[in-house]
Amino acid sequence: MDATYESEAAAWDGYATRERNRVWAKGAGRFHWTQWTLFPAHGPDLELIPCGPGTTVLDLGFGACANLAAIADRGGRAVGVDVSEHQVTVARAEHGDRLELHHGTAYRFLSGRREQYDAIVSVFGAVWFTEPAQLLPVIWSALKPGGMLVFSHRPPEDGEHGPTPHSDVLPVHRWSYSPAEWLNWLDATGFTEVETWTVPPPPTKEGLAGTVIVRGRRPS
Repeated sequence: MDATYESEAAAWDGYATRERNRVWAKGAGRFHWTQWTLFPAHGPDLELIPCGPGTTVLDLGFGACANLAAIADRGGRAVGVDVSEHQVTVARAEHGDRLELHHGTAYRFLSGRREQYDAIVSVFGAVWFTEPAQLLPVIWSALKPGGMLVFSHRPPEDGEHGPTPHSDVLPVHRWSYSPAEWLNWLDATGFTEVETWTVPPPPTKEGLAGTVIVRGRRPS
């Protein structure tokens, strides 16, 4: 269903209250780590990032917040930012003070802070919905030396390339790139050990979209 809102923040507030999004948010069995993909218990786990006691992980676009809560469960400091005020309010009510949650865009949040993180993640989140030439450099600066960026999104479909209107939440755009193009973006930003791969859907979901996962490290 197409919908147009007055701003991106309003669009994500509207999206957050739709029934489809509420279904995905229902409990850890629906959408949680190991959820770099959209399918429960499918794909890689938290081995992709440094986490646990003594680490700080930032989630860009935390949505229902189940992923970020799992970071806290492992003993790490869990920080998140989301452009939807509704999502922030719901997440704070559910998780209390054990998560550090902020309202705003990923770019403004990172541009306004000097703190650095062991890992920055984006699961179908802000990296997919922000111009990479703008966002990737501030992510790089916000990582500790040796820190890791990992993000995931749906592969481009039907000729999608670059900024593509997201018809469900206009005026939001996706930045749709192939794995090879993401390699180039991260290389140009200064990331090393860059790798990408595509996780196909599980056998019970054949015919649905897979998931592109991208990972890169800030050099030590």
